[in-house]
Amino acid sequence: MSNFFNNGQRMPNIFERARACDNWNEGNFQPQEDGYENTYNTFSNDEKSFVFKHPTLAYKFNKNAKKAKRIGRELEGTKNGYGDAVRHCYWCALNQKDAGLNSSRAKEFGDAHENIPNNEAKTMDLHNNSVGYHLGNLAIINGWSEEELLNQVINAANNGKLQIGL
Repeated sequence: MSNFFNNGQRMPNIFERARACDNWNEGNFQPQEDGYENTYNTFSNDEKSFVFKHPTLAYKFNKNAKKAKRIGRELEGTKNGYGDAVRHCYWCALNQKDAGLNSSRAKEFGDAHENIPNNEAKTMDLHNNSVGYHLGNLAIINGWSEEELLNQVINAANNGKLQIGL
């Protein structure tokens, strides 16, 4: 398969296509640079498979990961601690909100993300991700903003609903 259109213009890769999904305007393609391709290189095969099947959703999930990382870095315990638990839960809650009410897509990607060799925190992360999917569905039902959703994640952590530590 050629990497160029018939007119010699470079064909955008899957991430550029996902990123520019709103920019397709009568055939006008306007990619944006944000380093997403570098993220792809760190993905497991299961994550890459998801990206191939659902590029637009994967792009949104990547943006959500960045939001959740910013929050997690502001909290204590960024490695298997409080901040890490909040980060996982918030990321999956945002993903669920983007995937839609009761959609399995957020969980599909979250499970793929945790399916890596020697993942000592897998059980903890899957638990916290699961709480996030639940809160994401509640956010859809109740019309919560991202700020309210984050408050609900923090409440879950403070009320012992998230697993903190191995």
